Amino acid sequence: MLGVLRSVAAVVIAAAATAAGAEADLKPWKGKATPPLARMDLDGKRVDLKGLRGRVVIVNFWATWCDPCRDEMPSLQRLKAKLAGRALEVLAVNYGEFPEKITQFVRKENITLPVLLDTQKDAARDWKVGGLPMTFVVDAKGRVRYWVFGERDWSEGDSLKVVEKLLAEVPRARH
Repeated sequence: MLGVLRSVAAVVIAAAATAAGAEADLKPWKGKATPPLARMDLDGKRVDLKGLRGRVVIVNFWATWCDPCRDEMPSLQRLKAKLAGRALEVLAVNYGEFPEKITQFVRKENITLPVLLDTQKDAARDWKVGGLPMTFVVDAKGRVRYWVFGERDWSEGDSLKVVEKLLAEVPRARH
């Protein structure tokens, strides 16, 4: 009997470990219009999503105290580097923290993405962020097309394919 219980426990633990390692599913957006997003970044510059039309924008809500957020951040940095020169922007919207704490984290981790401040969590409320990390993929016309709750590797696999598909929809500049 004890051997059976050990076997069952091993299967349960293996299943939990597999589930924990699985990426969250990227889902098509079924919400209404794209919420506004205009915030100050860590450098005191105002960033407005409306001003980024013509670019695919990844909007990632995160916090320094969130382990999956911290684990996901380097993949967002790699995505930006991998697609450098393309019509892509990655905005890391910090959930409720103050600049001093965020600045320590981004310096330590060599994160160079624009970090927008949402100290009062107004943007998170407008975007209906129900947990962290939560990420939205906005097309070049300014429409949210996909969203995901949970950590993903944005620099490869399905995530990269979705971003490249949206980049392919961006009209080429006429000369």
